[in-house]
Amino acid sequence: MNLTLKLTVSALALCAAAATTLPSPAVAIIVFDPANYEQNLLSALRALDTVNNQVRQLQNEALMLLRMDRNLQSLQGSISPQLSQVLADLQRQVTSGDAIALKVQETDTAFDRLFPKTLANGLTGDDVTRQALARWQETQASYKRSALLQGQVAENTATDQRLLTDILSRSEGSAGALQAAQAGNELAALHVKQSLQLQTLLAAQSRAETTDRSRGAAAQQEARQQFKSFMGDGRAYTPR
Repeated sequence: MNLTLKLTVSALALCAAAATTLPSPAVAIIVFDPANYEQNLLSALRALDTVNNQVRQLQNEALMLLRMDRNLQSLQGSISPQLSQVLADLQRQVTSGDAIALKVQETDTAFDRLFPKTLANGLTGDDVTRQALARWQETQASYKRSALLQGQVAENTATDQRLLTDILSRSEGSAGALQAAQAGNELAALHVKQSLQLQTLLAAQSRAETTDRSRGAAAQQEARQQFKSFMGDGRAYTPR
């Protein structure tokens, strides 16, 4: 073996030795821990459930606020002006005409004048005629007032039907508790108005009937008084 070949073999040997002595590159090893993964997954699920609960709570609060807002909404408009107008028309009918006012003091004064408790002994035919005419006029005025009130109440029926339809429609379409309560109050007000006009009508009718009966009683009393005056002391005339 010549010198050149020896040098080549020595160099290769040195390279091989050097190659065997160099450190090998590091290799990363991934380790999977099932217990830790499970714990992390449970924590994530709990956090997601907490978030969902918070979202539902916010939704419920928003819904509650919306309902509160609806419950505070009031009805648009009111039937109060119509009811007030109807009652005002009814009151005008009560106070119109020449009949005795449906008041205590006026009634007491008028009845003492038309139907006195005692009659004069010297009651003449003219007195009877004058008083009978005054009573007849009062009776006629009372019946006229009663008839006009009957017509007014009958006309109010159409208005009441329209108002009742309006109230029921507003009640069915109410958005919250306040609107429903207002519709209920309007319905109660309509009922009170109808009761008031019925009481007024009954009072007028009763006044007319009372006046008519009192007129008949007064006529009978006057007839007895006239007959008594005509008969005198009841002793027959005896000529001399």
